[in-house]
Amino acid sequence: MTNESEPGHSESDLLKMLLDVRDIPCPVCGYNLRAITSTNCPECGAKLDLRVGSTDLKLGPWLAALLVVGLPLGFLVGAALIGLAVGIADNNLEDLTIAGGLLIPVIIMAGILAMLIRRRRSIWCWPRWRQLLLPLLLLITSVVITVVVLGVIGMML
Repeated sequence: MTNESEPGHSESDLLKMLLDVRDIPCPVCGYNLRAITSTNCPECGAKLDLRVGSTDLKLGPWLAALLVVGLPLGFLVGAALIGLAVGIADNNLEDLTIAGGLLIPVIIMAGILAMLIRRRRSIWCWPRWRQLLLPLLLLITSVVITVVVLGVIGMML
């Protein structure tokens, strides 16, 4: 791929030109890449390419939202699998019913997790206050779903 503002220069040429004049560490090992002659790090051999990044990308709230949904989801899946295993081993219909009942919140939480992953770029563009509100609202939702499920299981026992 060539750059229209620099006719005749390949991407690797532009990378080498940048590294000729700047101290930039290798993203893998931290080696100073100034004046290297190839597009691989001489220290660790990592392939290098020219990219544009942003320091404005704040992943913290999005990652918190993933954890807030993913951890209860893991708990619910684990509880469903244990209930299923115990129900099958004991041939107990009650345990199988409880395990089956856990599938509803599992499907809801998995859908929320899939939405967070699928719409991550649009979430990253939200205003900061909205990004910070998302994990809080999802935490409340996750707690409510988990408490309701545990309450229903407690009533069934």
